[in-house]
Amino acid sequence: MSVSSWEPDPTGRHQYRWFDGEEWTDQVADDGAQSVDPVSTDEARLPLEPLPTVPPPSEPLPEDSDREQQLSDAPDPLLMLSSQGKRLGAILLEILLVAVTLVIGWLIWALIVYSHGQSPAKQLLKMRVVRLEDRQTPGFALMALRELVLKAIPSFFLLGLLWVAVNGVVLLTNDRLQTLWDKMLKTVVVDDPGNQFRPLNRPWDY
Repeated sequence: MSVSSWEPDPTGRHQYRWFDGEEWTDQVADDGAQSVDPVSTDEARLPLEPLPTVPPPSEPLPEDSDREQQLSDAPDPLLMLSSQGKRLGAILLEILLVAVTLVIGWLIWALIVYSHGQSPAKQLLKMRVVRLEDRQTPGFALMALRELVLKAIPSFFLLGLLWVAVNGVVLLTNDRLQTLWDKMLKTVVVDDPGNQFRPLNRPWDY
């Protein structure tokens, strides 16, 4: 069975179309913008073009070479950006989860999923933080810096509504849908229902 992923649109109407592992869906992307374009029954069953076969190397690749190969195969996160509405919805859901779990439960949950490039709300909404420089999820340390030091603490204890408002304006006024903390750390937030951005790093890596 094939793995779900963004693939060149076999209908030719768009740049990319989501393949769910069995057939083509109505989710499409053009120049980083996602939209919906239904497919007919025949189009949905169009075959997925097989990847070209590559002969195995004569000797095992070094670990660094294997990692570089994985990085080069990573999809373009700019084609999978979460929408502005979903980003704002994730912030509201995060606040709700903090309240419902009495902070402590949310914090424990967050410390577990940070190594996956997610916060509790992002995990529920199938969203993920991705570094632009290498198209990979950040490790635990960078996620803790992003979510706690640059995002949560200033929002709740220091600058409050002003910090939230400024980041909301920044989010709504740039093509990459980045907040200030995204710009500082060179990250974006993507929709990742197929887990294409699985973390390669260990939980406590940078």
